[in-house]
Amino acid sequence: MNHLTFFLFALAAGLFLFSPQAAAAAAAPSEPPILMVDGTGRVETAPDCATISIGVVTQAADAKTAQEGNARKASAVQKALVAAGVPEANIQTRDYYFQPLYERQDKATKDEITGYQAENTVTVRIDDLADVSRIIDLALKSGANSISSLNFGVKNAEKLRKTALTAAVNDARKKADDLAAALGRRVVGLKSVSESTYPFADRTASTKMLAAYENAPSTPIAPGTLEMSAEVHIEYYLSE
Repeated sequence: MNHLTFFLFALAAGLFLFSPQAAAAAAAPSEPPILMVDGTGRVETAPDCATISIGVVTQAADAKTAQEGNARKASAVQKALVAAGVPEANIQTRDYYFQPLYERQDKATKDEITGYQAENTVTVRIDDLADVSRIIDLALKSGANSISSLNFGVKNAEKLRKTALTAAVNDARKKADDLAAALGRRVVGLKSVSESTYPFADRTASTKMLAAYENAPSTPIAPGTLEMSAEVHIEYYLSE
């Protein structure tokens, strides 16, 4: 290699070493080892509110009678609930159906309309579980003939969600510390976190269950407990 060639090679090498790209490459540290773990947290609580679906189903030979009869009975039920102390804001129409009733004929004959059916269903939020049995009994005595569901819930679900998330994070960190120790390393940083929260599963009393209580002196209610769960996926940095 002659002196001119050597000089040009050295100059090019020097320019590369002092270029921004080379400086950035030299300055960029390598990423530490990463440990990925999942954590789960659960919290149980007693419900403190409930939502009842109360319906009035009316059948009649003609449409007008079915509609008017249903409206009259549904109105009587709602007025009775309000008079019993249920705030009007806690009563909301959920469904309204009006349909003809048919009598099944043979294949060669068109089905005939034999009457009409109207159904009006409202959801009623109860903020005191001690009132659930009383409200169900009152609705049935006032003209309701359908209790399609009874769902229990909690008023402050956000507080319980945070508790479940905290438990999930603590679970993930414990797993990370145990795994890191087994590898002869330690957790030195946090790369990323993702979470999923699962709301309370509905505790529902079915229509059949409630119907069996209609003739009881007082409808028995057993709220039990509710569970909320949370899951986190966390990526930690480990020591070298």
